[in-house]
Amino acid sequence: MSKPSFARKNFFIDRNLQGRYMITFLVPMLIMLVFMILTLYLASQTIISTSSKIMKREVENIITVQTQDRLEPTAEQYADILEQIRFKVGDFGNLGDIRREFAGTLLWVFGAGIFLVVLQIVMMTVFFSHKLAGPVFRFEKACRSMISGDYGDVIVLRKGDQMLGLATLLNEATKASGQRIADLEAKVAELEGKNK
Repeated sequence: MSKPSFARKNFFIDRNLQGRYMITFLVPMLIMLVFMILTLYLASQTIISTSSKIMKREVENIITVQTQDRLEPTAEQYADILEQIRFKVGDFGNLGDIRREFAGTLLWVFGAGIFLVVLQIVMMTVFFSHKLAGPVFRFEKACRSMISGDYGDVIVLRKGDQMLGLATLLNEATKASGQRIADLEAKVAELEGKNK
């Protein structure tokens, strides 16, 4: 005996609800993507700016040290200065101080970016889960009321909450069930009155 197959043929069952959720999650994710691209851009610009400042400082130090006591440097001295600058530029990526400065700058930029992204995700999840958890809590409360025999509880959701259609349907089902039970109780009372 084979089990029935429940293959999903249509992924959009409630286009309105699913569309709202798609947009609700798509827009913040796009904002987060743009933010991460801007963070990467800022980090690259910071690296370029920092490396330019460091290189400028190193070149100025070489020139200052080599020319500080000379009024008119000779061509050989300029050639020596250029050779030292060329060596410094070639060795630029191997300097420990530069690596530490880059690492500190990148940690600051990416740390701030990641903190803001995590903060945005937390805020999004709290906001979106509230729009869904509130109605679910209200449905559970209405179901408990029906179990205890109270069919007069009406589900009222806030504007913007999800599952408004389900709330309306449950309200109609509660009202119809309450009416049927009242009708049955009246019939039972009528029948008991006739049998006495």
